[in-house]
Amino acid sequence: MSRSDFAGRPPWTRPGFLAAAALLLAVIIVGVLVAVFATADSSPDIAGPPPPVSPTPQDSDVAQALPTAVPTTAPAEVRWELVGPLTVPVSATAGPKQSTATTASGFTRTPEGALIAAAQLTMRASHTLGPDYWQPTIERQFVASADRDRLLAEYRATDSGPADPGAVSRIAGFSYQSYTPDTAVIGLVLRAPSAGTPRYHVLSLTLLWRDGDWRMQAPPGGAWVSINRVTSDLTGVVEWGPR
Repeated sequence: MSRSDFAGRPPWTRPGFLAAAALLLAVIIVGVLVAVFATADSSPDIAGPPPPVSPTPQDSDVAQALPTAVPTTAPAEVRWELVGPLTVPVSATAGPKQSTATTASGFTRTPEGALIAAAQLTMRASHTLGPDYWQPTIERQFVASADRDRLLAEYRATDSGPADPGAVSRIAGFSYQSYTPDTAVIGLVLRAPSAGTPRYHVLSLTLLWRDGDWRMQAPPGGAWVSINRVTSDLTGVVEWGPR
């Protein structure tokens, strides 16, 4: 073909123009691809695994195992102290960590701590001690519930004179009915005052771990008799009490 064959054509149909346009398009495409891949390399890999997170002290505390093995013998290093005419156990390791003239708190989250709490709170909640003892104990160290309110109402409606030391029951033993770090059910055995054949009251006490301490669950209906069993047989009971 001669040069005149292209003379009347538009510029974009001429071979030289087409070749130049093709070259320019190729350069643009290469530039776009380079920019895309450069951006991809600098962007975080959203499909990759997240960076490792170091465990916090709180995570370590939660993962730490708590003791759950219940003792089969009387706890060692326990001393017995008088609260009015009643006797309560005190342990240097299991608690209570804080004591006032009328209350005790700060028990360890262990089977022994639950046992000491059961004994302390039961004795201090005794109606025979008077409201200076049972009122703060039940109000602060019993789990809030309708049963607790009923127990308080029953106590307030009943007058009680000073207890005769010879007429009160004393701790004689215990048996764990179930135990987890959150809930302890303990049979606290009390020896009833009597001159004849020994009689025992077994109180099935439930303690819940709440707000950093063991707290007593009030008996159903606010009546201790609902969780009391009378027996003369101590089979399966670990003997424990003041000597």
